[in-house]
Formats: sequence, structure tokens, C-alpha cells
Amino acid sequence: MEYRAKGHFESLAWLLQNGLMWVGVIGIAWNLLKPGGWLFWIIDLIASNQPTSFYYLAVGVLGLLAAKVWLDSIDPRAFYNLLTAAWAFAGTFFILSLLLPL
Repeated sequence: MEYRAKGHFESLAWLLQNGLMWVGVIGIAWNLLKPGGWLFWIIDLIASNQPTSFYYLAVGVLGLLAAKVWLDSIDPRAFYNLLTAAWAFAGTFFILSLLLPL
């Protein structure tokens, strides 16, 4: 195994990516759990379309599980890297949505 020191750009990119990732996690949690948020909307949608919504929910969960298995077969860290990029995008979107009213 070869060890090397991280450069300034690599350290700054890691810091920015992790910062955006955690802002994305907080933004998703806020939009999910606030009153009238996504969680309440999803529960209402499932309750109003009972038989069909359970099938779609099951197909979605199975699809996510199949995607994780497929990505893990490509590379053990592929799912983690994709999830990190998605959280960083969500963080960027959350910051921009907060800045939009200004």
C-alpha cells in the first residue's frame, strides 16, 4: 500500500463535498419531517390509493435493492460514492432554494 499526502486542492474538494453532503442530509430531513412535508404527503398518497400504492412502494423498494446489489457488484464503494454525490447535489439544491427568495 502506498501512502501519499493530500494536496491543498484535494483537501479542499473533500471538505466541500462533505460540507455539501451534510447540508443535503439536513435539507432532506427538514423537508421530510416538517409539518406538511414529504413524509406526510407520502403517507397521504399511500392512504388514499391503498391497493395500488402498496404495489408501487414494493416495486420501488425492490428496485432500490436491486440497484444496490448491481452497484456493489461493479465496485464495493460505488453505491456509497453515488449516494455521496446525490447528497451533495441535494445540499447544493437546498442552499439555492434558501437563497432564491433573496
